[in-house]
Amino acid sequence: MEILSVTRDVDGTAGLVQLPISDIAFMAYIKKINRVVVHTVEDEFYLMGTLVFWQTALVANGHRFISVDRTNVVNIDRIRYLDEIKHNAYFESEPTKKSKRCTLTNIRFDQIADMIQMPYKSHLLA
Repeated sequence: MEILSVTRDVDGTAGLVQLPISDIAFMAYIKKINRVVVHTVEDEFYLMGTLVFWQTALVANGHRFISVDRTNVVNIDRIRYLDEIKHNAYFESEPTKKSKRCTLTNIRFDQIADMIQMPYKSHLLA
């Protein structure tokens, strides 16, 4: 499975869109809307179901999605920058304040830094 069917709006009224799984940066469960929000670097989409369900299904198909806190699952193959102070993962090599980021717990931050063998930085570039 290399494509995921997602919607562009919470209610699905715009229909389904085919999203390459490799484009997914991270997924987050938003309790207020009861949806999993799928983030790419430039956009966001929606899925029904639980975050655990989608992580399990994607991992079962060979993708590297890791739970990094209670509400976020990150695609570690998309991480390009780690911020050691704020424990954020970014999906651009030189992120700005407007860049998408995914928060990580302290433990997961260290584990992911080891897994991807990426040196991390302690400040954000302008």
